[in-house]
Amino acid sequence: MQFEETKEFEGDAAEVWKRASAVTDIPKYWHGTRTLEVTGESRGAVHVKIRFAFGGSGEADISTDEAKRVLTIDYTSGPFTGKQTVEVADRKVVAVWDVKFRGAFRLMSRWNENHFKSGTAHALERLTDSGNWAS
Repeated sequence: MQFEETKEFEGDAAEVWKRASAVTDIPKYWHGTRTLEVTGESRGAVHVKIRFAFGGSGEADISTDEAKRVLTIDYTSGPFTGKQTVEVADRKVVAVWDVKFRGAFRLMSRWNENHFKSGTAHALERLTDSGNWAS
């Protein structure tokens, strides 16, 4: 499954990046991630265990590029594997997914893709909603 979702915003790009790059806050904005536990660090990335809201669990390596404002999640095990990136520019945030479903999740790949697209759109709304930013 490959797709890209973009959300334009009026708020402060630095604040959106601060929210997008806060690894332990991912479940606040990405509701498909029920829990996320940092288990270690290696080569500039944090290793995490993830429990998904739709069932299943997996592991991933998450890295951030502060200069480019890009968060990369490399899903290494679980119901899907592959990469997701979130990039924050001056007035837009872009999420790109390139993952492959595994096991029983392959049987529902069309439904999963629509669900991921909808969830991504909602996550980008939450990330860019300046009305909910803490001071």
